[in-house]
Amino acid sequence: MSVFDVMQQHGPWRLAGFAAALAVFLLLHLLRWPLALAARLLLAAQTGLDARITAAITPHTDERGRRTAHV
Repeated sequence: MSVFDVMQQHGPWRLAGFAAALAVFLLLHLLRWPLALAARLLLAAQTGLDARITAAITPHTDERGRRTAHV
C-alpha cells in the first residue's frame, strides 16, 4: 500500500496525523539523548566520588577477605 493509496482511502488528515505522530516520536528521542548522556556522566561521577570517600573513611586493612561478619 502506497502513500497515495492511504491518502485516497483514509484522507489527507489521517496521513498528516501519522506524519505528525512520527515527527513527535523522533523529536522525543532526539531530546532523550542529551538527558541520557547527562545521567551517565552523573552516574560515573557519583560512583568515582563514592569510591574515593569510602576509601578515605575506611580503615586500611591488609586482608583481602570480606569486611562483614559471617553470620
